[in-house]
Amino acid sequence: MAEISGLVLPFFGLIFLGYLTARLVRQPADAMGWLNTFIIYLALPALFFKLVSATPFEQLARFDFVLTSVTTTYLIFGLVFCTGRFLRRNSLAESTVQGLAGAYGNIGYMGPGLALLALGEPAAVPVALIFCFENVLHFTVAPAMMALAGGEKGHQVRSPCRS
Repeated sequence: MAEISGLVLPFFGLIFLGYLTARLVRQPADAMGWLNTFIIYLALPALFFKLVSATPFEQLARFDFVLTSVTTTYLIFGLVFCTGRFLRRNSLAESTVQGLAGAYGNIGYMGPGLALLALGEPAAVPVALIFCFENVLHFTVAPAMMALAGGEKGHQVRSPCRS
């Protein structure tokens, strides 16, 4: 447990420093858009390219692993989506965002970094495969579902900050 804490605490420490900085230095929410672009389109692909470029093709062609991982992620997406849509009676758009939030957490920002910290370089190929295949699906399925929900009349969500 001490080894895991030693790996994870610095990672969460950086997140806390970012949170603290954001609280002290007020920036509009739009100011963070560049960070998402940098992480998704530059930093993670460059990291994965570096790690995967020296990997033999046989290790990259693990379609059983990819299929299992993608299926599991979309089962979680479906479970959260259906819970929001049918039990909570949310709109299609709200349920889609909830499903995406439930399924994306482990492959988004923290998952790859934590996996590489905890498991080391041998985890690079599985992490890269998961990141690539699942992001391709997430970045196509979620916008398509949101487009389907475009004409749907749902209830308005009120901000807790407004009275």
